[in-house]
Amino acid sequence: MKNNLKTVLTVFSMLLCFSVFAQGPPGGGGQGGRGGGKGQDRGSKPDASEILSKLDTNKDEVIDKDEAANDKRGKIAEDFDVIDANEDGVIDLDELKASLDTRKPKKISAKKILKEVDDNGDGTLNELEVAVEKKLDLMDNFSKIDTNSDGELDLEELKVFYSNQDKPKRKNKD
Repeated sequence: MKNNLKTVLTVFSMLLCFSVFAQGPPGGGGQGGRGGGKGQDRGSKPDASEILSKLDTNKDEVIDKDEAANDKRGKIAEDFDVIDANEDGVIDLDELKASLDTRKPKKISAKKILKEVDDNGDGTLNELEVAVEKKLDLMDNFSKIDTNSDGELDLEELKVFYSNQDKPKRKNKD
């Protein structure tokens, strides 16, 4: 009976030790365990300046299309034109930060909309072009946006419309 009790206690002690060591140090410890990335918790959002420093191989403080192609996840290269809000062909830190900030709606570029939707290449959008591309915001507001009433939306009219869309809406106090 004493041998059985001694064996049970020994096995119990060993199990207790293994479970303590398996947990690691209090607070989870340094970089051990699965996915312990440098300065980033698993599932956390990437830091814009960290991404810029990793991808900016020529150290000019911006990411060009060739550098974006080196993004392992491919997301920056895939969304390059969307992230490059000012359409200068490179992504700077502010554009990168804005693309990672999911709280703020993305700024809509009137130039990009015109380029995407203008089927006949005349530099303006008519109601048919807008309807075909299912641009609901333009469809619903076409006559308001068309300030010169020529039946076409030009770049300036689109810029005014989208700049007003970016402004925060005030709540009416009743």
